[in-house]
Amino acid sequence: MGDAAIQGRIQTLIQGLTTFADADVVLGDYQVIGRGNAPYAIVVPGPFTSRRSGNWSQVTYSWTHYVEVWEAFAADSFSNITTARQDVVDVINENPTLDGLSGVSFALAEASDEMMFLWRKGQSRETKPAFVGFRIRIATIEEVLYAGGGEFT
Repeated sequence: MGDAAIQGRIQTLIQGLTTFADADVVLGDYQVIGRGNAPYAIVVPGPFTSRRSGNWSQVTYSWTHYVEVWEAFAADSFSNITTARQDVVDVINENPTLDGLSGVSFALAEASDEMMFLWRKGQSRETKPAFVGFRIRIATIEEVLYAGGGEFT
């Protein structure tokens, strides 16, 4: 299935949560922040590794993706952003094959970076940030069999 399919499935799983509006869960489009209603979830690709496994026609990919969860910065922001982050972690960890995505044998929301802050363009850093967020790292293992293609025909 590959990178794009995994990103799409992560997006679909998050869109299934009541925490997020479908339009506010996007693939790599940071322009969503400030449109619609927070929280926002942005799925972006990260690094990957691959290695031959089994017979030579099988390749194991270790994909990394990130989900950035953003919330408008207000009095209840920390409660809201913590809830949104936990919902993303839970939906990924409740679906260890990303809801049966072909070839995926393992998916785990495995880490989150420190809290991030975002100011609007032209806004002084001396003022309260406009948004607060977290970046969640998702590790996915995918097994692909290339038998019947390339040198394996």
